[in-house]
Amino acid sequence: MRVLLINPWETGEFPPPSIAYLQSALKDQGVDVAVKDLHDAINDTETYDITGVSFHSFSVRHARLIRDRIKGRLICGGHHPSAMPEQMLSIGYDQVVIGEGENAIIDIVQGNNEKIVSNCEHKYFYGINEIPFPDYTGLKFYGTQGIPIISSRGCPFRCNFCGSTEFWGHKYQMRSADNVILEIEKRKSEGFKTWIFYDDNFTANKKRVFEICAGLDGELKWQCVGRAESMDEELARELYRAGCRKVHFGIESLSQDALDRMGKNTTVEKMLRGVEIAENNGINTMSLFLVGLPGDTYKNIEETKANRLRSRITQYGPNICWVLPNTSIYNKAKEYGMSDSVYLESGAPFYTYEHSYNELLKWSQEL
Repeated sequence: MRVLLINPWETGEFPPPSIAYLQSALKDQGVDVAVKDLHDAINDTETYDITGVSFHSFSVRHARLIRDRIKGRLICGGHHPSAMPEQMLSIGYDQVVIGEGENAIIDIVQGNNEKIVSNCEHKYFYGINEIPFPDYTGLKFYGTQGIPIISSRGCPFRCNFCGSTEFWGHKYQMRSADNVILEIEKRKSEGFKTWIFYDDNFTANKKRVFEICAGLDGELKWQCVGRAESMDEELARELYRAGCRKVHFGIESLSQDALDRMGKNTTVEKMLRGVEIAENNGINTMSLFLVGLPGDTYKNIEETKANRLRSRITQYGPNICWVLPNTSIYNKAKEYGMSDSVYLESGAPFYTYEHSYNELLKWSQEL
């Protein structure tokens, strides 16, 4: 059995961990597996028994091209196919994996021919700590953030613009601190000098963050992703001691009205206090904003800008809101007549049903 895994997304700081996890799971079971990026894969002349692709809603625009160019049995998984399995089957994919893929892809290799594969009866890995560390062989790194470390899967929050919670089945799974440290030591032995904890929310469980930090001496510097209101003095000091020098905060908005509409379950003041604490303790912050959520008005932009200017925020990045499947924003866009075909044509669309793209772009530039 020969398996090819395709990375259809060739931009960004680092390759998708999903492909690396699938590769390691297959190799653990003795499967002959190769990984190629999109260009190399569609021009490959070798023969494989199964070809697998992991799509999110931004990269799924390449789905038809891959189906046209790849001969033989073609399976897919990831955030977008999990949300829209019938769409993938309709364009010729033979099987679709819903949710976590490590057990599912091995089940397929072992003979599972179901069109939609989820909650596999056969388990090869029974818990998140049993899954082999991701294998990035064949994948390319482009940026300076080092290697991604995924220490948990899912998020305990329910922000209505985010498709991640649905993908993970509304579960929040945490790897043990010992397991995470083992992977970091492995990456260091491979020559990596830095990494980013690329969880949806690394700081969600303060106790576990302390356990992980206890295994780090602070010699190497790293980054993480978290929620600003989770930052307190004790946590900031320990993160800094352990080597953390940057935290990426999903602020989204500094208008309380907008925060409440998106189900953020926090306040402007709590987030600004978290940013201040991090910055005061030597940790640089990157605050990420969303513009154009359903119900947004220019007043929300004015409030966000005013609060940003009085804050310790120095680095920030505004993004126009995307329409991701299985979110309330998706349901709202469907009410306005959005067709699911847009994903296959151009990837995830911007939410432009209440304000034009040019207006939203102007808003984002004014933040």
